[in-house]
Amino acid sequence: MIVDREREIDSFIPEPYWEISLTTEKDGQQIVARHAEGRFTEKKAAEAAYKGTKEPLVITEVKEGKRADRAPTPFDTTQFIVAAARIGYSAANAMRVAEELYMNGFISYPRTDNTIYPPSLNLESILKTLEKTKFAPDVEWVRKNKRAKPTEGKKSSTDHPPIHPTGVATEAELGENWKLYELVVRRFLATLSPDAEWATMRIAMDATGQNYIATGSRLTTPGWRTVYPYSDAKDSILPVVKKGEKLKILDLNLEEKQTQPPPRYSQSKLIQVMEELGLGTKSTRHEVIQKLISRKYIEGNPLRPTLVGKAVTESLEAHASTITRPDMTQKLEQAMEAIKIRDKSRDGVIDDSRKMLHQVFDELEPNEAVIGQEIMDQTDEELTLGPCPVCGNDLRIRRKGGSQFIGCNGYPDCTFNISLPGTMWGSAVRTKNVCEIHKLFHVSLIAKGSRPWEMGCPLCQLIEQQKEHYAKMPSMTEQMQQTLLDCKIFSLYEVSRMEPEVFAKKTGINKKLADKLIQEANEVLNFIRKRSECKKFMKQYVPPKRGRSHTKVMNGFSDSGINFIEDVALASVDTLKKTGLSDEEAETLKTEAIALVAKNQLKDIGVSTVSLKRYQESGFLTPEDILLAHPAYLSLKAGISIDTVTKHVSLIAEALGRPEPEKISKKALETGKNELTGLHGVGDSTLENLYKAGIYDKKTLAAADAAKAAMLSGLSKDHVKKLQAASGI
Repeated sequence: MIVDREREIDSFIPEPYWEISLTTEKDGQQIVARHAEGRFTEKKAAEAAYKGTKEPLVITEVKEGKRADRAPTPFDTTQFIVAAARIGYSAANAMRVAEELYMNGFISYPRTDNTIYPPSLNLESILKTLEKTKFAPDVEWVRKNKRAKPTEGKKSSTDHPPIHPTGVATEAELGENWKLYELVVRRFLATLSPDAEWATMRIAMDATGQNYIATGSRLTTPGWRTVYPYSDAKDSILPVVKKGEKLKILDLNLEEKQTQPPPRYSQSKLIQVMEELGLGTKSTRHEVIQKLISRKYIEGNPLRPTLVGKAVTESLEAHASTITRPDMTQKLEQAMEAIKIRDKSRDGVIDDSRKMLHQVFDELEPNEAVIGQEIMDQTDEELTLGPCPVCGNDLRIRRKGGSQFIGCNGYPDCTFNISLPGTMWGSAVRTKNVCEIHKLFHVSLIAKGSRPWEMGCPLCQLIEQQKEHYAKMPSMTEQMQQTLLDCKIFSLYEVSRMEPEVFAKKTGINKKLADKLIQEANEVLNFIRKRSECKKFMKQYVPPKRGRSHTKVMNGFSDSGINFIEDVALASVDTLKKTGLSDEEAETLKTEAIALVAKNQLKDIGVSTVSLKRYQESGFLTPEDILLAHPAYLSLKAGISIDTVTKHVSLIAEALGRPEPEKISKKALETGKNELTGLHGVGDSTLENLYKAGIYDKKTLAAADAAKAAMLSGLSKDHVKKLQAASGI
């Protein structure tokens, strides 16, 4: 069906037509009227009518009437999906949420064909339940204006009632699911509400033989629309005019238009058509669509077939046409229904189904290899974009894990490639459009539940992107950029990787300039890399908010001279707040930036990842923290051997240009520990405090200044003196 619709669209030839409209007014209120002919298929006739439209513009008829606007019927599965689509839900997502609401007791079973409330359903009890929710005012209105009998659809079944609310919920409790719960509640209330009513007006006018019609309507009785605000109810009010009255023509328009191809199916529309054709069931239709999407046979919303989907359909039509016709599935579904109402026996239906499937396999099996090859060929074509600008081989979309890029079939001889956004942004597919300059198919990103992101020609986009990067290179001129393109050098990365001699020879510049350009290219790449790291870091601690995207925050950072994580660490909290961050966010970001910068600094100095983790877990975050602490205390707190700690402290001191601290051997520390713990009152806690003050044996204890040791260790001065006295030195 989707492929057939796409064929209709592809083969559609638009035809021109013309419409004429005029604008007049009465008592300051505009009236827009259209020519009674509607569409003119001949330009000459349209122009003649346009030229023949002249004043006086005379009112020839005023017809007023009323139009009933019937309240909607109860939800079955299909109508629920259609209504959910209008508020932004895909079929699969709507059913997922509905099942979740059902499992939690908020709505009835969502898989139903029934559109008539059964007598056993206590509607009054449901209203009483809803009185306990935010819908209480709506319930009160329904009670006062309740229709004599709930609306009814055409379908009735005994398996499940129409979808209706069954439990009390709050918006805070349901979160995003609230929208669908509210939809179900309001639909239920609407089915008990009176019809709405519109007052209509039709004004016929004559302009020297040319007839024009203006129509208007006004909602006079809101009825069910009071509780169900999901349908448009816009008034189009016309002023009061009388037959024979003459008006002035303020504006006259002749507009050329074209007929449009039939629209693609939306998910909800496709489910409706499937229901009409008897394809699938209330439980499977949305799942069928989701499977086709997940297998990349169809994409987008409205739905369109991928090249693979077309290939599968065309190949099966050619070699096993039975399986592609809706009547096969239709017959199976009808047979299942016949079993349910006992018109057919189970065994008879199974036998008929076997025969039908045998026929399908008889068609499929002899052509299995041909079908497979045709689909493979088409799949390959779907990913092929056109000639590589460097070597002429085909460029193809390639995927690896969550990444995707455009690579050359000439690899490894040709390494030309173009990066694409990760698959989280959507799967890259080629479109029908072709770049006139580079002869490459345009690329689009298709993501579930979103409109396609049209990227255009990938090479054009790459060239434009590189211009932004080149602008950061002082020695790069526009002429040089053109030279790079002429030499088939398309990216900053390629420039950065070239040898100066090769670069100079290829572009015709001197080696000195080549050296400079390569150096600048590497500097810009480093800038881009570090800025990307900064954005990634920022995203961990600053959630996006309405009006404050991560990109907007980063732009604010740049305006304040903050591009790297190091800049964040050095920036003041007030500066960070200017980019839209709260006090807490700014302080957290700065603290984490300081820690990360220190961590990277320690890594660069030579501290291993394992040791680094232990230091940070023990509260030693920066090189300064480690230098200020005594090695014995560091060793004890971090659980790292004294030899390793001494090595780290020496490396840090050297890197920061500080004097090398005291070195303590493992044996000396162990001996000292035994000496100190042998003193009365020295346990693990006191030992740790002594280490903090740089006291690790009797000798350092005796030599310590009691007041200073007390301040550093947290012990009292008297306690330190008692320990010194007990040391016997």
